[in-house]
Amino acid sequence: MAEPVRFMQQMVSLEYKFRASPTLLEYGEALAEGRIAGHRCPECGLVYVPPAGFCTICVVPTNTAEHGVDVADRGIITSFTVVDPIQYRGQKETEVYVLASILLDGASGTIGQQRIAEVPPDDVNMGMRVAAVWLPKDERKGFDPRGGLGGAIRHWKPTGEPAATLEDFAEHII
Repeated sequence: MAEPVRFMQQMVSLEYKFRASPTLLEYGEALAEGRIAGHRCPECGLVYVPPAGFCTICVVPTNTAEHGVDVADRGIITSFTVVDPIQYRGQKETEVYVLASILLDGASGTIGQQRIAEVPPDDVNMGMRVAAVWLPKDERKGFDPRGGLGGAIRHWKPTGEPAATLEDFAEHII
């Protein structure tokens, strides 16, 4: 007869090492300076944030200084999720919060998983115009592989401007 299954609790942690490309390192330096940098494709004109070093459509390099552009730290919420944290050991979040995809002014694609604050979650909506709330300069870490802009931007807040129309961001809805 088989022994009964025994359960054992054990705390485990993993450490990940992220190796950033030179393009992402430059992007991180721009974030630490308070700028959101991208690359513009010389053929189709798409602006990539974060820059990839090449255009995924035209498959041409975009990693030289002539391709670099700064985009605004403002944009449109194209989709969002209201998160109600489940409590577990080590969980630091206790309040409901919103994560959104934002189409930055001047960019051709969205940046995802951006924290929306200074507004009740029930008031967040697609098309809402938001602006970055930067960390103080001495606290900025640049690029954070776990949160993209999270090493430099604390969160995003509504600008109070009129919402964008669906036509302004329809192709960017996830």
